[in-house]
Amino acid sequence: MQNFVYHNSTKIVFGTGTIEKIGEIVAPVVKKVLYLYGKGSIRKNGIYDKTTTSLRNAGVQLVEYGDVKANPLLSHTRFGIDVAKKEKVEAIVAVGGGSVIDEGKAIAAGVVADNDVWKFYDGSGTEIQAALPVFAVLTMSATGTEMNGGTVITNEETKQKIGVISPQLQPVASILDPTALFSVPPDQTAYGAVDAITHLLESYFTKSDPYTPLQDRYAEGIIKTITEITQTMQNKPNDLTARSTFMWAATLAWNGMAPSGVGSWGAPNHLIGHSMSVLYDTPHGASLSIALSGWLPWYAEQNETNKKQLLQFGKAVFDASTVTETIERFRGWFRSIKSPTKLSDIGVDEIGLAKIAANIGENSPLWGLPEYTATFSESILRRCE
Repeated sequence: MQNFVYHNSTKIVFGTGTIEKIGEIVAPVVKKVLYLYGKGSIRKNGIYDKTTTSLRNAGVQLVEYGDVKANPLLSHTRFGIDVAKKEKVEAIVAVGGGSVIDEGKAIAAGVVADNDVWKFYDGSGTEIQAALPVFAVLTMSATGTEMNGGTVITNEETKQKIGVISPQLQPVASILDPTALFSVPPDQTAYGAVDAITHLLESYFTKSDPYTPLQDRYAEGIIKTITEITQTMQNKPNDLTARSTFMWAATLAWNGMAPSGVGSWGAPNHLIGHSMSVLYDTPHGASLSIALSGWLPWYAEQNETNKKQLLQFGKAVFDASTVTETIERFRGWFRSIKSPTKLSDIGVDEIGLAKIAANIGENSPLWGLPEYTATFSESILRRCE
């Protein structure tokens, strides 16, 4: 167990019927907010009416800003910052999934910053010193952004998808009502499950401390639970038990608890996946199932310690008895929920593979993974099956 500091200030309001509480949560803190949302699904499922009514009844003034896309864009973020400054909003209320909340955090930081918001992401500026308060109503579980200080934005001009983490971006409060997930379609349900699992696996496989039984069991337990309930959510979208379990599992997967005490660690699969998303607009979870399908065979070949860790994972989650069986069962699970495992599944040919590898190589230093050169990354991508 390595030294660590853990602090999580986000208040979680969990359960059915909690969406309508957003007004009473926000009103004591601020009176004018930027109300941020995506492409309009919250209007179809009733969450827009519930949240706006609750906020207005509580005396909160709304400045609406919608059309956030999956893999949120820097251009849309910058415009949102301009709107927030012009309207002098006091906080951000992000109603949506990870993309909406991530952009909300970026806007919150950009409004009070002296520099362009992208400088926080590409490392050319100072660390985030302050931000507007962020409140979240989660409508799609996957990223865990509702209970962490992370945010990821895509720069469509430079073809970079980069994240930044700051305690200043930790949401003040997040509402997690599992009934909001009833309308999430099967494909997005699958991608959310893959994303949550990958969050846990990054530190599980790349940690510097070779013996972390507590953190290992934490990760294995959540991952096994997710693999067991994903198809239930796909086949029975209104299953409250499955949706509730997954909603909390995805939050626990990326709230800083899992890697606490494991020492240094990296996120190579997210690095690989982000390049797919920025170049091909691949859904985040879909890019991660492809990345893992290629990265795990490479990981297993490096040394006996890696093989032991991978076999431990396979036994705990899939009751596998060999490393090869572990990888095949994991890939099989991806296919069973219809999440891709090959670049060809997302329409990427040889030329595209080289482009993705080059993009990974260009961005890997920003991730603290300079060894992921274009040549090395190409060798990983060729293992995806």
